[in-house]
Amino acid sequence: MKKLNIGECIAYKRKEKGITQEQLADYIGVSKASVSKWESALSYPDILLLPELATYFNISVDELLGYSPQLTKEDIKKTYKELSNEFAIKPFDEVINKCEKLIKKYYSCFPFLLSMIQLLINYSILAKTEDIKKEIFQKCILLSKRIKEESDNISEIKSSNTMEALAQMLLGNSEEVIRLLDNKLIPYSGEDVMLINAYKMQGEIDKANEVNQILVFNNVINMLRLLNNYLSINIMERVLFEKIYSQGIQIIESFNLNEILTNDVLGIHIVAAQGYLIHKDKEKAICALEQYVNIVCKIKFPLKFKGNEYFTKVDKWLEDNSYIGTSTPVDETTIKKNFASAITENPAFVSLREDEKYKFLVKKLKRKLDE
Repeated sequence: MKKLNIGECIAYKRKEKGITQEQLADYIGVSKASVSKWESALSYPDILLLPELATYFNISVDELLGYSPQLTKEDIKKTYKELSNEFAIKPFDEVINKCEKLIKKYYSCFPFLLSMIQLLINYSILAKTEDIKKEIFQKCILLSKRIKEESDNISEIKSSNTMEALAQMLLGNSEEVIRLLDNKLIPYSGEDVMLINAYKMQGEIDKANEVNQILVFNNVINMLRLLNNYLSINIMERVLFEKIYSQGIQIIESFNLNEILTNDVLGIHIVAAQGYLIHKDKEKAICALEQYVNIVCKIKFPLKFKGNEYFTKVDKWLEDNSYIGTSTPVDETTIKKNFASAITENPAFVSLREDEKYKFLVKKLKRKLDE
């Protein structure tokens, strides 16, 4: 049986109100001994008395019981970080069990459920078997569907639909992914510009500027992500492949994205290196990997999510939203491991294992990550 904190709450609120146990007993219509037993956790108030007690203390019944179905953004961020760190140092099953208990406890806090879906997907790679991975993805799908069915927040519904599609993709259910995301192919609505103009109309120029910059940042990153995929899709079309990679580099350089921690900046060089090896162009493949290593070596640890000299107003937005979304990072230890394994454990680069330039890049990368 779960422990209720109602006794502690009654004692705290009674003292806060400056009344005695006897005064509270008289108001509720019970004996002083009953109130004493409640506060000592020797017994609980009758269920019919809960609304009256809550009203008397001007709190909800949930607060009276010591139960909070909602978490603040700060709480969610803190919990995500703690669990992320635990995945790096504790047994996988132990942390998964803890996640499940928290999900059950905060089953009505949809932003928290979204963060847990992302966390489970991020760390599914640590699962011992493919069956366990599939169970995790199925759990993520069920949580996503719950949010879509129960939430009245449009942003939460959109995010949960995206997370459901991601879990379905990981399960190999491409038809279901298309069904879930097909409505994305709609004409541009211009609602972001309307939001910016609304702030301008209210004279909030700084806010309009901030929102505009965040939206530019999002669109630039999304463009780079799409180019990354476009590069992969057209990996056999050499001329188009070269053009797409060049476009990606131009975007990165135009907005100084090398200074911003995002998988999309790093990933395009890995895909390019794979493509060049397919084209039998080892020299260009090494150059692409060199770009990747140089970017990683400029990353400062401990990690901090921030903009750059172009994106000067996105720092707080990045910090507030770093725990949720399809590109949410995991703990620092795992990030470093992923940075290294992207080239050291990538089967596409087996043919480079004896190349001196490749070995130099690997050594340089490991030296940086071991700092």
